[in-house]
Amino acid sequence: MATRSQHRDTTEAAIVSAGLRLLAEGGAEELTVRGLARELHLVPSALYRYVTNREDLLSLLLTHAYSDLADTIQAAHDAVPCEDIVGRWRAFAFTLRGWSLAHRHEWLLIQRSVVSGPRPFGEHTFRLHWLLLKLGADAEAAGLHPSVCAPTEKPVMPGLPDLLTASGAHVSEQTVLAGLAGWHLLDGVLYTELLQLAGSELMDPEAYYAAMVSATEILVLGDR
Repeated sequence: MATRSQHRDTTEAAIVSAGLRLLAEGGAEELTVRGLARELHLVPSALYRYVTNREDLLSLLLTHAYSDLADTIQAAHDAVPCEDIVGRWRAFAFTLRGWSLAHRHEWLLIQRSVVSGPRPFGEHTFRLHWLLLKLGADAEAAGLHPSVCAPTEKPVMPGLPDLLTASGAHVSEQTVLAGLAGWHLLDGVLYTELLQLAGSELMDPEAYYAAMVSATEILVLGDR
């Protein structure tokens, strides 16, 4: 006999599955608890234990999207030998694009949350940060030391010590800045491709992304 916890997990999984279908059909603006109830053949009140309003539903789907993205990238990264620093970065970069293309609506939901919320920050939100911090620490241990700007009197990232403490990694600010710059560059390429921004018609998306991954390797890993 299923426990209450198992029943809740099963129901939440059904809500997420139905919510993603609605998201694909009409976008975030069309998501409502009433529409979700119709999709699941339930009355709206049956869902109130799980989602009481549209923002709750968006938060649940956003948490799922963050977790699925992190799980997918983590699996690809972990399949690469630890000593292959370049391969681990490429696994991160190319899986980021692969997931985004395969889950366009979840990708859009993540981008929407950055601009307008909801922002259910939690452990799942920062899993990719932890992955890249560990990668940066391993790169430094292998003798790779990128430098993206001249040393400054004040730290560029005053909050970095707290981030490092939370992750358990030991890595220099320059390496962290290089990693963030590379990640942000790739995000910009994905924005151009998925949102079909001006200029995207001039490029072969796959070849252009591969070229930008090569550019980030120079930025992130420094002289090799």
